[in-house]
Amino acid sequence: MQASGHWITMEKMDALTHILKTIGLSAKTYFCEGLSGPWNMQFQYRPEGIFHIVLQGQCYLREGGQKESILLQEGDAVAFPTGGAHWISDTPDSQNLPSENVVTVSGDEDLLLLKNGDVRAFTSNDYSSETPNETPGSDTSTVLFCTTLSYDASLKHPFLRSLPCFIHVGPRTNDERRTLKLLTGLLAEESASSYPGKSLMVNNLSEVLFIQMLRSHIREAQRPSGYMAALADQNIGQALNLIHTEAEKKWSVESLSRAVAMSGTTFTRRFAELVGVTPKAYLTNTRLLKARIKLQSTAESTLSIAESAGYASEAAFSKAFKKHFNTTPGELRKRYQRVR
Repeated sequence: MQASGHWITMEKMDALTHILKTIGLSAKTYFCEGLSGPWNMQFQYRPEGIFHIVLQGQCYLREGGQKESILLQEGDAVAFPTGGAHWISDTPDSQNLPSENVVTVSGDEDLLLLKNGDVRAFTSNDYSSETPNETPGSDTSTVLFCTTLSYDASLKHPFLRSLPCFIHVGPRTNDERRTLKLLTGLLAEESASSYPGKSLMVNNLSEVLFIQMLRSHIREAQRPSGYMAALADQNIGQALNLIHTEAEKKWSVESLSRAVAMSGTTFTRRFAELVGVTPKAYLTNTRLLKARIKLQSTAESTLSIAESAGYASEAAFSKAFKKHFNTTPGELRKRYQRVR
């Protein structure tokens, strides 16, 4: 996987893996079908993201604020990681059709879809309950996988701040074509099945598809910027990987710069330029995020968590935690204990 002249190995993607786990990325998949035209679907802005894959047929997409529409064909995937409003229609002329009503998806409010014309939307759980002569995918229809993304945007991580507004991934190479075909095929097969664990499988496969789209975006960006550029950078990407996989060894700015073969001054400048914060601040933030997860999901003592985050006392840890998350470790733990 190549970006900006450097190779990104799977090992260097560990930082991205940890970040996606930290923000609690989850996905929920729907099917949307446009039948005989004219028709359009309007997807309104939502706090987190949404992406679509054309499973069958073709359609036209227009981003909010844009006048021109783009053609999407079978196998194309588009994502709005920050939830931008957009329109999908059977022809460019159908973009101007006024919305007539709202498609409800089994009472699920995650997907707010305004539409005009013959448009259906349903969850993956409803897919197998369709009667044979109503099964989606007639020769004249356009079928989309539509997946809403959820994550904890309150964390204000540099990764979230640098998410692109729009990603378009087409099967431009044989490898991409095989990957997209494999994943969408598995998603369709699982959706049409009645196997135990179906919903979990479908939604997890959707998360995999989104990660694949992020990888493609990082690789194909001509001039990547922000956190995406940091992941693609040979030296800073390696440093991010070391920070996120930190265990017993506690990294310092000096030891990190040595590990990636850069001078301390150059490393600090380059890191801050790409990531948006200094290496020292990022180290602190990452350790506090790891501590937050432990407080939420384990019974480990606060003192033990404080020490693993690099604090000599529980009091110092609590002060830093309160400043960063505007709540104390004890308050956070109680809140999540009540939820569980």
